[in-house]
Amino acid sequence: MVLVSCESADQPQDQNADNDNSLMRRQRQSSMFNYIQSTRIESDANCENNILIFPSWRHYWETIDRLDQMVDRDCEAFDSTVPNNISEERYDILADASGFDEDNVLRRFETDLGFCSLRSKIESLETAWLDRQGDREWDANSDPDNHFIDDQAERTLLSPNAEVIVGDDRRGYVYYKFLDDEGSRIEVLNNDRDAISQVSRGRIPTGNPNVVVVRPEKESDSNKCKRKVTEYAYEISGANRLKRTSKVRPAFGTICSNNSCTSLVASRIVSKTNGYKRKKNGGWKRARLLIAAGINGQTPNVPGSAYIDCIEENNPRHFKEQKRRKVKVVVKSTTNIAPVGTPRRYNFSLQDNKLFSYHKRGNLIVNKDYYDMPGN
Repeated sequence: MVLVSCESADQPQDQNADNDNSLMRRQRQSSMFNYIQSTRIESDANCENNILIFPSWRHYWETIDRLDQMVDRDCEAFDSTVPNNISEERYDILADASGFDEDNVLRRFETDLGFCSLRSKIESLETAWLDRQGDREWDANSDPDNHFIDDQAERTLLSPNAEVIVGDDRRGYVYYKFLDDEGSRIEVLNNDRDAISQVSRGRIPTGNPNVVVVRPEKESDSNKCKRKVTEYAYEISGANRLKRTSKVRPAFGTICSNNSCTSLVASRIVSKTNGYKRKKNGGWKRARLLIAAGINGQTPNVPGSAYIDCIEENNPRHFKEQKRRKVKVVVKSTTNIAPVGTPRRYNFSLQDNKLFSYHKRGNLIVNKDYYDMPGN
């Protein structure tokens, strides 16, 4: 029997997050975050350590925030060493000469733990994919960077198969494998190494009460509001190309600590711009371009309107413009869930002509209504 849950899989277990076993003993501790450890599970990801262990989901999300801050400081430190209004070409030369890369902090984190991450896997696959692209139109469905985990720091914390082990006050350490960004996941309880190995390789063992498959119920949008959209689109900018990523996602899951509960993943609005330039062999590569991303109204200097559960108006305006390979802005909801009763998740929703995803490089400007994007 495989347990299937429509949302949360909070069955209490006998052990707690302090218990140990052979899997949890094979650890390497991070020198950057002393509460993070790496270990190895039997899977198709062949490297020294292929999964990370966090004491709680609070630590997981705090690590993402702290890594983002460290990346920003590292980038700002390099930017302070180059002249203002420097050209893209000169900026690229100075960055390469100094060894600067916007992912250096994330790579140091992975190296410190001997860890092969989802980020490094996608980077390798994307490099090969870009090298095969020519003048033809690019296919968003084959782009490895269009993974459902879109945050670079979060990709750094997950295994190549989008897995992580997280401590739970009631259930002990739980293995999670995420299947999409809408809440579908597989959980393995009681540190069942055989089950973890099977799930990691894409097989769901039957007859095992330690395996829980979570598939949230699908909620349809109203005629007035949308809660979920995704669009990937490629634009030509002179001799270069851009990718626009725009997403809105509902919250899912429930995590509790000290009688306070919140969503496992918050509802979020994403706008991201990636830059690319052609290589001498005719392929393409990620490029440091002066690019911008924003979440705003009908013009970039005006706030947009998102609606919490299609009722409460929220007015986000976020803008970022930098010489980077990628620039991203995100708005997240705050969810407080009562310990009893029906949870209210505070999902962002969209109404027509109210909230726009902004992307820019030079004279190329795209400011598109999220509401007009595909609802997937």
